[in-house]
Amino acid sequence: MANHGNTINARATFITLMLREDHQKVKQLFDQFKESANTNEKRDIITAAIAALEVHATLEEELIYPAWKEQAGERSLTDEALAEHHVIHVLIGELKNMGFEDERYNAKFTVLSEQVTLHIEEEEGKMFRQAEQADLDWDRLTKHVIERRQSLEQKTLWLLGVPVIVSERETVSATRRVLSYRPGG
Repeated sequence: MANHGNTINARATFITLMLREDHQKVKQLFDQFKESANTNEKRDIITAAIAALEVHATLEEELIYPAWKEQAGERSLTDEALAEHHVIHVLIGELKNMGFEDERYNAKFTVLSEQVTLHIEEEEGKMFRQAEQADLDWDRLTKHVIERRQSLEQKTLWLLGVPVIVSERETVSATRRVLSYRPGG
């Protein structure tokens, strides 16, 4: 029976690992923004951050949160996360409707980065631990998340430097490859 629990955790970890990697990339973009004095570079950073946040939020809202909410029975955390996403979407919408030359543009992006950072802390601190223990069809969820991500990004998903291929047979194999990957090894 303990073996079954480990299998569920390993498959769940694939999803949360992917989300954590997204979080890390976005936080790096926020740091680059703070350090940059170049207007064109800041514009590129903001564009990249918004694109990454939109893909990430779409995956969570369409696939991941509903699965966790249904199976984990944890409605308050997912409802809170969706409310936080709403605020983030509002800020992204405002940024998209503003010109880069607007004097409030950089300040608005700074507020967005602060909101996202708080959301990441709550998600990784509370939600992921509970979600990883949920008994749901992780293979199916992983397959759907990878397919949806690839359709949104129009490219192959790479996780920890390993390409992830989607097929019924390959999902578990890809999960094992990613989870057994050791940098520098």
